[in-house]
Amino acid sequence: MELFNFDIESMINLGAAAGLCALIGLEREFHGQPAGTRTHMILGLGAALAAILSIAFSKEFSPPNIPSDPARIVAQVVSGVGFLGAGAILRFGVTVKGLTTASSLWTCAIIGIACGAGYYYLALITTILVLSALTVIDKFQKFFIPGHSTREISLTVRDRKGLVNDLRENLTKQNISIISLSAKIGANETLNLDMIVRVPNDVGMDSLINIVNTLEDMESVSVQ
Repeated sequence: MELFNFDIESMINLGAAAGLCALIGLEREFHGQPAGTRTHMILGLGAALAAILSIAFSKEFSPPNIPSDPARIVAQVVSGVGFLGAGAILRFGVTVKGLTTASSLWTCAIIGIACGAGYYYLALITTILVLSALTVIDKFQKFFIPGHSTREISLTVRDRKGLVNDLRENLTKQNISIISLSAKIGANETLNLDMIVRVPNDVGMDSLINIVNTLEDMESVSVQ
């Protein structure tokens, strides 16, 4: 059967998928992401092979009078990659990392499918756009839009009138915004405050602790 005769076109399809996805993976690995060149490359190869086999199965095993859907295997690849992408998403306290890498993995699967089906130009254009989003647009965004990070702060301070307002004013002066705030009365007339704040990237950990420590009667500070 022609099904298992991997001709030159199939080899080109697989090679194109491996090369294009490797470029995206190389960019991710350069930035120290958990999914790098090999992961993206293997994912693209697997998706391309799934597309090739899906089309071949549809031609070889479908009765002449009953057309088969050549996208049945491919559809399972698209949904299955979601589990792989979830493994690249990590949570550090209130901060979530890896969403961009998970998106690049999912897109590499689509690029692999496009190569497997012979849509080389569409796959190439998509790869260029993805690399542009990861490099050019990232630098553009950092230059024109000030970056922020999310921090979790836990304070223990002696309770007094106007404490929360003073804390809010100190943070606002440094362009630090409070996303959420919860308070609990502790022992010995103390107040335990748990906050999630949005901090500009130019404000380091030491600076943030010093800003919070300007409050009177501060007993302990914890920043994550």
